[in-house]
Amino acid sequence: MRTALTAFGLFTTGFVVHWLVWRVRIPLRQTASLLGIFAVTLVVGLAVLTSPAAEAFGCRLGSPWEVLHVAEFHVAAMLAYVVAYSAIEERSPSMTILTAVADSGPGGLRRADVEGCLRGLAPLERRIDALVRDGMVDRSGDDLRITAKGRQWAATFGATRRVLGMTKGG
Repeated sequence: MRTALTAFGLFTTGFVVHWLVWRVRIPLRQTASLLGIFAVTLVVGLAVLTSPAAEAFGCRLGSPWEVLHVAEFHVAAMLAYVVAYSAIEERSPSMTILTAVADSGPGGLRRADVEGCLRGLAPLERRIDALVRDGMVDRSGDDLRITAKGRQWAATFGATRRVLGMTKGG
């Protein structure tokens, strides 16, 4: 149980650092920044948790297996969070509608009001801008070309989908 709490605490520390950084200024390359924050949190956290000083607080990781378990949890949670963050980075049309209806109270919203909430929302353009910003694709006019980084991510997610038996699509 101590190992699980330590792993969760380390991930929570990374999340808090992420939250604080975003409060000061949202980085231009959000995905890379998230990966960097959580990776540094893991390295520094493991260095602290395996040091003799951690013994005084009763949180020293004693065996290599504990270190491995904490690291595996942290990396899995980090990757899951980065994938989820990219999905919530920009508000989806469904979430915009849901929030507007929830905020309207018991009276609800009329269809015209819902349509008004969606005006100016360009989710496809925002997602493309995020891909360009993160270096996944290059834009030349109306043309998009995948970068080496984008190709690596696409191959990774494609392989994951195949292993899980998932079909192509969104």
